[in-house]
Amino acid sequence: MPRNLRAFLIAAALLAATACSAPGAARTPAALPTQARPATSSAAPPAAPPAKAKPVGALSVSFVSPSTGWLLAQPQCPDQAYPCKATVLMRKTVNGGRSWFAVPGPPAPLSDMSQSSPPADGVGQILFTSTRDGWAYGPALWQTTDGGATWRRLRVPGQVSGFAVSDGRMLAIIGGCDSAGNCAFRGYAAAAGTDDWRPLPGTAMTGAGIGGPQLAVSGPVGYLLETTREVGRPALLTGPVTGSARWRPLPVPCPHAWSGAIAAVGGWLFLGCGSEPGAGNQLKTAYLSRDGGRTWHQVASPPFGGYLGGASMSRGGTIFLSGSRMDIYISRDRGASWHESPSLASAAGQANAGLSLAGTTVTDSFGVAVQEGVYTQQVWLTRDGGRQWTSVTVH
Repeated sequence: MPRNLRAFLIAAALLAATACSAPGAARTPAALPTQARPATSSAAPPAAPPAKAKPVGALSVSFVSPSTGWLLAQPQCPDQAYPCKATVLMRKTVNGGRSWFAVPGPPAPLSDMSQSSPPADGVGQILFTSTRDGWAYGPALWQTTDGGATWRRLRVPGQVSGFAVSDGRMLAIIGGCDSAGNCAFRGYAAAAGTDDWRPLPGTAMTGAGIGGPQLAVSGPVGYLLETTREVGRPALLTGPVTGSARWRPLPVPCPHAWSGAIAAVGGWLFLGCGSEPGAGNQLKTAYLSRDGGRTWHQVASPPFGGYLGGASMSRGGTIFLSGSRMDIYISRDRGASWHESPSLASAAGQANAGLSLAGTTVTDSFGVAVQEGVYTQQVWLTRDGGRQWTSVTVH
């Protein structure tokens, strides 16, 4: 799911309960000098789960093609509070999500960045960039270079709240917020597979809103979107992923936002802004740039329902919007129009009840969505740009 979206979803859902009862738990302040001891793991070759294996809970998904993808999951543990206090599980598909089999995951506990004290070695998100290279993160960072057969923990300068890989560089948002709402975040970069992290000049942030800053990358360029805890004008920064020059602010077309969403690909930049939410609804505006954020034009406004939290865009212009208490809003024309799919009605109904639904574009036509907090029909797949979705139960 899009970066930092889970923290936003939990915070927004709790806020909505108050309006109809408290925002998501505050995070422990980042300890930027903290260093994690490297660790390695190895496991036996991939094996299918037992025939009577219980369905798992989906947390994060990452596809590198319409056929190959990985799912980060948790086991069922109904007697424990969410998230389950167990080591993460990993599943893989090589047939476009129609079936999944067990593969090794990092020997790390489940974590959620909305927890007040997430386990230092825990993870809650995954990102794969090839059939061999993948990462699990939040707040720790683990890497595999053999498709998940083995995992190595990388040193990081603090809690990882957002992560991306582009142009051979790893980018991480490091930081968090304390119980009083005081936040400290900064962008860092390192060559992929190393732990030689360097701060990205100009990326220090202190006023992060719900869900924390969002990170997007496109080739050698990165973007950071920061909203505020009060409804105010968001900040948007851009700079080289190498850190060779200071990141600079870009003009922001929306005058105020309580939440936001950003996606970047091939020189195109999408920005969504959500106003103050209420009673499960939120006014939303959307903008598109063809020149990396130097100029903008407004596109169609996304639907009123739910609270905007994340965006995913394909190279050809298919956009999925996700958030709290909302369906996946779909555009196949770079935001000129927005649609919902009747085939997602059951998942959207559960999302409106607080079981978040997050969509990711893989190509213009192929996409995937995961729903947290359920153990049947956790994964949804589309092969026609979001017109029709089919569900899969993963064990």
